[in-house]
Amino acid sequence: MIPIFKPSISDKSKLYVSQAMEANDISQGPFIEKFETTFAQYCNKDFGVTCSNGTVALYMAIKALDLPINSEVIVPSMTIISCLTAIIENGLKPIFCDIDEFTYNIDFKSAQSKTTANTSAIIVVNTYGLMVDVPKLNKFRLLNPHIKVIEDASESHGAFFKQIPAGSLGDISTFSFYTNKIVSMGEGGIVLTNDESVKDNLLNIKNLGFIDRKKYINSHAGFNFRLSNIHCAVGLGELENIENTIYHRKRVAYRYNTNFVDIPEIQPPLEPTDYSNVYWYYAVKIKSNQKKVLKKLTENQIDYRHFFYPLHKQPFIQNKETLINSEDCFDLGILLPTFNDLSGVEIDKISNIIKQQI
Repeated sequence: MIPIFKPSISDKSKLYVSQAMEANDISQGPFIEKFETTFAQYCNKDFGVTCSNGTVALYMAIKALDLPINSEVIVPSMTIISCLTAIIENGLKPIFCDIDEFTYNIDFKSAQSKTTANTSAIIVVNTYGLMVDVPKLNKFRLLNPHIKVIEDASESHGAFFKQIPAGSLGDISTFSFYTNKIVSMGEGGIVLTNDESVKDNLLNIKNLGFIDRKKYINSHAGFNFRLSNIHCAVGLGELENIENTIYHRKRVAYRYNTNFVDIPEIQPPLEPTDYSNVYWYYAVKIKSNQKKVLKKLTENQIDYRHFFYPLHKQPFIQNKETLINSEDCFDLGILLPTFNDLSGVEIDKISNIIKQQI
């Protein structure tokens, strides 16, 4: 079987975990601060606060901004449900906008049409490894200086526009370190900010609202969202190995691209001028005979995933609007196996199966 993803753990990660174990620093320890500082610097941010996963990172990011209750947060419909969860669980109202049909990222024209006097924030997501359109984001900010920008960069570790890295765009930014991410530690997340007061809020939010830990005095009834020293030891090793990981993601993507060149029924992922797509997954639209393609992939034990199901179409959301690009991308889009050890022979096998069906 060819899985959708298979983790690859670097020697540096194994070394750092061994050091943490030998020091008995399995929960708290020096790798937490080291990872937070190093990752924040990598993304051109001043502060990083780790947490238990990427969903929690989004929840913490929104809570730390202290947005007005019942205010509106714009979010692209075709994205992971964690974005929606973070909005709802903070007592805010999600407003869905559409995406661009080629980049799969937020359509700022659609987003602008959804802004109101009650809009307090927008979540921009770097989908499948490609950063959002930075000039259009900057224009949106100029038109809406009161709206906070929350950047979900969970799928884009190491991506950039010119010299601008993913994770540096938002007033507050979040990452996931789930096992299939570019920088992985199995589970984990981080929130990045340049605002020290927001950083202090994040530290309070992730640690049960402690005012005095020795006396167990708390500012509110909070949660434990802490991340362990061992997780951060793995993360630090993978961060130091990130260029190797990105090399392999691009190697895999470029081989798929070569195999699919000049086939109009297949829309490969974009890597626009001045952007570096890190190809979290190889995201492709199959515009002809998609059901046959999926059937044949399954028969040959090749795993895949669909694009994200549009949030506005989720069965528990009572939303009747049409967001054509989000819906079309879900209908046609699939994610193909993408990982460091995926061989050229395996990529060619996957590609040939798809081409034979269309």
